[in-house]
Amino acid sequence: MKKILTWIKPTWAWMHLWNYLGMFKQLIENSRWKDAYLMIADYHSLTSVHDKETLQSHKKRLLCEMFALLPDDLEITVFEQSKITHINNITWILSSVTPYSLMLRAHSFKDSQNKNSEINMALFNYPILMTSDIITYDIDLVPVGKDQKQHLEFARDIAENFNKIYKTDLFKLPEPYISEDVWLIPWIDGRKMSKSYDNHIPVFDNEKALKKRIMKIVTGSEWLEEVKDPEKCNVFALIKFFAIEEKQKEIAEKYRAWGYGYWHAKLELLDLILDYFKQAREKYNYYMENFEELEKKLEIWNKKVDETATKKYEKMMEVVWLK
Repeated sequence: MKKILTWIKPTWAWMHLWNYLGMFKQLIENSRWKDAYLMIADYHSLTSVHDKETLQSHKKRLLCEMFALLPDDLEITVFEQSKITHINNITWILSSVTPYSLMLRAHSFKDSQNKNSEINMALFNYPILMTSDIITYDIDLVPVGKDQKQHLEFARDIAENFNKIYKTDLFKLPEPYISEDVWLIPWIDGRKMSKSYDNHIPVFDNEKALKKRIMKIVTGSEWLEEVKDPEKCNVFALIKFFAIEEKQKEIAEKYRAWGYGYWHAKLELLDLILDYFKQAREKYNYYMENFEELEKKLEIWNKKVDETATKKYEKMMEVVWLK
């Protein structure tokens, strides 16, 4: 059985639509026939989150959101990155076979340079830790967007370099799992999603806040009476992710008719999103009030994954002659 893994970093306190459609939904759909892992990448969040209360509240909300979205009958392992005893030891050993030139190519590093941001070493070494997160568990597939494909390329390069240097097959080379449709997801302002742009749509915002976000989606400038092309509309692009085919056709016809404005389409999108996530939103509220239930599950899964990582670490130590 193939293994699949994805992760969410608690840098933000919420899951937005791209998180869900681009990674989370792909994981759920593939988990029916794969051994699936979902990681809270809390070590990664330390590159920018340096406040205890902020980090803890972000982790709690994200965990409640993730469990709310997971089907009750789905077998999936959820774990916290920081609870894996030897993950940083593995990262250190991998850094010894990772070329400096490779890290200079990292998108996260280049973005920070372009923004003239102060670059800490955790950010610079970010791809090596991410590689450890993937290859330590012999992961086969990782759902990513096209803009994150480099993470998998780095993981493959580093794993392959380690295997070559030490003449071993210790690490499996992972493959990216990319959904072409998800790459077409528009953001509120039509640009790529970014925290600095504040152009995302959180899945679990209350109805008033969600409506406010949706109403900000950039559209064409046609008048109410003018015919509109649904295939050129950011709102309709999102509608297609949440409406069945029959509903899509119905709304598309409205675009081409007199008296249907973008405002109407945004209200339809709001209703679709609220209906799509209705059960998940109810479960989210429950878990926020009963978080101890999730903590008990996490304790079991953290231990399970830690044992897997420890076995890989011990083999790695033998390969590098430190055991």
